[in-house]
Amino acid sequence: MQPILAIALRAAQGAADKINYTVENILSLTADGDSRKDVFDKAIEDAAWRARKTIRNAHTQHHIDSVQLGLEESRDWDKQSRWLVDVACGEDNLRNGLPGFVVNVALYTKDKIDCVAIVDPMTGDYMTAFKGRGVQFSDKRVRVETCPLKDAFCALYTDDSERLAQWHGKVKALRVSGCALLDFVNLAAGRVNIAAADKMSASDIASAMLIAQEAGALTGDMSGRPVKMDNGQLMAAAPKLFKQLMAR
Repeated sequence: MQPILAIALRAAQGAADKINYTVENILSLTADGDSRKDVFDKAIEDAAWRARKTIRNAHTQHHIDSVQLGLEESRDWDKQSRWLVDVACGEDNLRNGLPGFVVNVALYTKDKIDCVAIVDPMTGDYMTAFKGRGVQFSDKRVRVETCPLKDAFCALYTDDSERLAQWHGKVKALRVSGCALLDFVNLAAGRVNIAAADKMSASDIASAMLIAQEAGALTGDMSGRPVKMDNGQLMAAAPKLFKQLMAR
């Protein structure tokens, strides 16, 4: 594993450990009267600090931007390196005791994503991707799986009922996880054949695109056009399957 990717994974796993502890012990942590909201607020913030500390100890010349904590600038910035950390992708699931949330730690060079580490706090599963060097899922190299469109399992992230109905007519089965980034992890891991989302953050899109493309998928927006980072849409599938989608 590349040293920079090892730091990303270590930061993500440290944050994930804090989230996991909180979920597993939520009853005892609220026994003294603290609300679930307050407990999770503190846990998410603490997890973000853990990730930041791990990165900062290793890279003093990098900016570190966190969804939860904001931007911490380096006084000796190298003028190109910036980390982006989100310790609660799928936060609604996390706060409601449902599965389907991940920690996302990515490094950007001159505003282009270079590598990413994603950890599922509840299973310990992790996925890493490095631009030009493929994707690994818990240390095993993975590639997207293809199949005929009629047999495809699709992970879909949307609250548009019409879009849901349209997809029901295209594929064998739909999975709605409540965490768009996790859907693209599952695509690269071969657990689903298509991943599609229409309300993703720019940071989630960047990580998901890197993972999907390094796993051999084609990507586009929900209509198959080139992805625009500010419109929230991303769709990915193996090349043959992606072309079947565009033919419909």
